[in-house]
Amino acid sequence: MSIFGKKRKASGTIAKDRLKLLLISDRVSCSPQTMQMLKNDMIKAAGKYIPVDAGKVTICFHQSPPVLTADIPLKSRKDTGS
Repeated sequence: MSIFGKKRKASGTIAKDRLKLLLISDRVSCSPQTMQMLKNDMIKAAGKYIPVDAGKVTICFHQSPPVLTADIPLKSRKDTGS
C-alpha cells in the first residue's frame, strides 16, 4: 500500500495480466500495445459516466463467432466516497 492509500498489485498478478494480454493479442493478430490502448480507452470512456474499478477490467476476444467481450467492474459506493 502506498502513502496515498492506493493498493499496489503484486508483481505476480501484473505478470499474469501481461501474459493474458499477450496471448489475446496473438489470437487476434494485433500487438500487445494495441490491446493495452484499447483497454485503456474503454476504461477512460466508461469512467466518464460511471465509477470504474480500472484494476479489474478484462477484455477477451472470441474466435467463433468473432466477438469482443469487456468485463468492466464498477467501484462500490464505499470506494468512491459517496
